[in-house]
Order: sequence, then structure tokens, then C-alpha cells
Amino acid sequence: MVTTSYKKQEIYSVEAGDYIGQMFVVIDIADDYVCCLTLPNMENISVPKDSFEQGRNTDIIRFIEKLPKDVFKISVAQYKANENTNNRWK
Repeated sequence: MVTTSYKKQEIYSVEAGDYIGQMFVVIDIADDYVCCLTLPNMENISVPKDSFEQGRNTDIIRFIEKLPKDVFKISVAQYKANENTNNRWK
């Protein structure tokens, strides 16, 4: 049985695949997606929940730690700024 054992404010290292060597900060958990900020690229990514869970269960992504609140607040601010950059020039 697969459980959703991930939460906001957690950071994961990516051990394989297209994002190898990056970190995913879990910013939000939507209905079908886990919304993350990638580090060090500072880009937003929405990972389907089933893919995120499969990655956790197969060590493609590995839990590192729960971020301190002040660090998480900075990550959330960057995530929101990235979402608004598409509207900056309109």
C-alpha cells in the first residue's frame, strides 16, 4: 500500500532522472500534483502525485529534512514570484 507520507516544508534530493542533482522543496500539495521549487535552479515544477510517490518508494527522490520555517517562507516567496513572472510584461 502506497501512502502519502510527504508534507509541505519538506526537501528531497533527486537521485536519478531528468532532475538528478537537484532538490525539490514541497511548497503545496494540490489534488493531483505536488508543487515544488527546484534548487538550485529556483524553478517551479508540478509533479503528479503518483510519480512523486513512486519516486519516494524507489529512492529516485530521497527525503532530506523538514525545512526551518524561515527558510521555507523564502522558498514560498520565490515560488510565488516565479508564478507571477509570466504576467510581469503584460
